[in-house]
Amino acid sequence: MIIDDLSVSKNAQFYVLVKPLTIKVVDDTLKDVSKDKIGNYLLKEVRVNYSTNTNKQVTYSFVAYKVEVEPSFIENSTIKEQKYAYLLLIECGDTLAILKKYVDSPEKYFEKFINDFDYDKFCHFHGNKNPEYERVTMKNMSISNAVIRSRSLEAKSLNGILSSNSSSRSIPSNFRLKIGQDVYTLTPNTSRVSHRDKKSGFDKLADWIIEIKEEIKVTTNSSSEFLNNFASPICLEDIIKAGNKVVAILFDLSEIEEMVSKGHATLERSGGGQLNKVKLDRLFNQFKMPIEVDGNIIKLRGVPLAGKITFTKTLITVSNKILNSITVKENGISPYTLGSYLNKNKPFSAVFDCPNYSYYSRSCFEDKGLLNNIPSILNIFDDTYNFDQVISEKEKPHTPNITRFPSTSLFRAVEDLYCQPHDIVICDDMNDEWADHIAIDHSSNLPSISFIHSKFAKKDTYGASAFHDVVAQALKNIGRTQADKSLFKKKYDSEWHKNYESTNIARVTGAQSWNDIEQSLDIVFQNPNSIKKIILATPFLKKSKLAIELNKVANGQKCKPHYVQLIWLINTFISSCKEFGVQAHILCKP
Repeated sequence: MIIDDLSVSKNAQFYVLVKPLTIKVVDDTLKDVSKDKIGNYLLKEVRVNYSTNTNKQVTYSFVAYKVEVEPSFIENSTIKEQKYAYLLLIECGDTLAILKKYVDSPEKYFEKFINDFDYDKFCHFHGNKNPEYERVTMKNMSISNAVIRSRSLEAKSLNGILSSNSSSRSIPSNFRLKIGQDVYTLTPNTSRVSHRDKKSGFDKLADWIIEIKEEIKVTTNSSSEFLNNFASPICLEDIIKAGNKVVAILFDLSEIEEMVSKGHATLERSGGGQLNKVKLDRLFNQFKMPIEVDGNIIKLRGVPLAGKITFTKTLITVSNKILNSITVKENGISPYTLGSYLNKNKPFSAVFDCPNYSYYSRSCFEDKGLLNNIPSILNIFDDTYNFDQVISEKEKPHTPNITRFPSTSLFRAVEDLYCQPHDIVICDDMNDEWADHIAIDHSSNLPSISFIHSKFAKKDTYGASAFHDVVAQALKNIGRTQADKSLFKKKYDSEWHKNYESTNIARVTGAQSWNDIEQSLDIVFQNPNSIKKIILATPFLKKSKLAIELNKVANGQKCKPHYVQLIWLINTFISSCKEFGVQAHILCKP
């Protein structure tokens, strides 16, 4: 094989070369990535100078070789299939392009030689040429695990279709754009550019690498109107230097939890054997709550955890005794600790004492629209309901003969104050609940259905924990606002037709049978102008006190750490409701 035999797709990772690669580091890299090769190299060349047919100068390094691996659909066998792998490095001036097949993360060998291109410039690639954005994959900046973490949207042109409410709190992780007949796919977090085109030989590939490099370098940070709607990247070091501090972190262990639930992995504590289901549930549930950060100390529900948090120029690293003591054993992979998993993959987000900023998976972003949303945040709080007599959520234990929840319970207050004008009220408080109450109003000019989630706390609290619980419950079930009528009937047949637990409290009032509920739902769902609502009953919050703190933020002042978490949770709640076409309301104290 010679380099002119090469024929590959235009798909490469691009990095800034801080200094030229050396023959030694390239040679060592090519040897290491090919250490499992079978037989001789097809071709191995180190730092060869090359002039293209258009007189462009590049330096390339290339290795191609054969490997034998077990087929991906077989485990623990002696069956092997042969594959051919390659790694191509193209240096052109101050840029390094990496092309590969069956080679894992070669950029790690060049950490002292390369930097990422400016994230914002990379995203705005060809933005001044009025591209049509055909597809975008977005990650949510929220610190709540109850929201959709990532989603993809696709259209002939997303320009003008995508709501700025969604995009301002989202990070584009992958997008496809079209300019004339040229289609490009960009993956910013891996610095990858892909051009949909026929395969190219080495000479034309080198010219393409130079063309892409030059385009990235002349791109401005605001050339694409479409991408200006998304969260803006900012350096972690710059946020810290400006006097801002990390106040909360949310770990995302969902990938590990899913592998464990499907039997693809197990968790073992050092010296303590495999974790049983009870311990697994307790562990995963603990880390679904925001973790408070105080300086470099991390706290769970106010209790300091053994470990610390550290910051570099771009990364947040977490050390925790519990996470470091638990080993993940995954099929076909060397065991690793939960701590090393978190710090390698960075599946966590963080918020700062200035709520504009968020850290997510190695990158920091600024939500420039957050401060402008402060008035809308306050507007969803309704302080017209009197919760002064409430002393508990349901006031258990209940005596068998009661027909209503006790008058001093939050459930009774919600029924008497909020639900009273509605035609049908359903108490859905159960193991598989959609809400604590569902209230249907079919007799108004604009029919409505409300899903009410109630949370009681003995004292007024503005920490994220209590509010996170009720927001998580609401957002977990937000899709139920669009549920098919048959699912309501299934709930009625299984539980709603009965009394509440072992009492005489009817779960359904205002309806004598399923037919009554069905007719009411038909009126709501068949009217295109009907209103769907998510209601949070939170008598532990005072609107007046929240207004003081939120106005501080709006005026650029610092507020206490737990208020920052609260702002992000409220804004997440509002944004999610808007995306589903649902009204958001929070019942609270004056």
